[in-house]
Amino acid sequence: MADINRHLWAALDFKLSELLRVDLGVGVVFGATALTLSFIYPDAVLRAAPGAIGVVGVIVGAVIAGISFQAAFMDQAFLRKLRAIGSEPVYYLAPFLFTAVLGVLSMLSLIVMSAVSAKAPEALIALISTPTALVTAWTIASLVPGLATLVQFVGLKMDALDIPDDIVTPETDRRSMPR
Repeated sequence: MADINRHLWAALDFKLSELLRVDLGVGVVFGATALTLSFIYPDAVLRAAPGAIGVVGVIVGAVIAGISFQAAFMDQAFLRKLRAIGSEPVYYLAPFLFTAVLGVLSMLSLIVMSAVSAKAPEALIALISTPTALVTAWTIASLVPGLATLVQFVGLKMDALDIPDDIVTPETDRRSMPR
């Protein structure tokens, strides 16, 4: 299993500066709010889970569509152009992949949260709802950077129109040489 996922983890090899963005801040605010509400009005926190599951499900679907859209436009000619400018194709997929991973974590934690009774101790509700709210809000807010990358990708596709499709780089030239 770990061998299968190593490509995903390699694609998600973000720098700390790429994680410390507004979308994480939104998640922290929601997590802090859930922590506070867990002690003041725990029933309200638990009632949010079913609606959040639907929203996160829609976002995961949109993310999969975004990844599919980008992957469909990564033909061989375009990939050669990306290699020529030293750009990694996975860079453009990474924000959507990250949102998908967050969405899976969010869904799992929301399922656990939806199973908690309103009569459970507030500390237990807080323990479950705080990270759940953080990851769920982060998932929702992380869709914006993913869309920004999608716009950047479309711009790159437009720029690539001006470059011939049969571009040859030293790396592709070496591969085509007989050994």
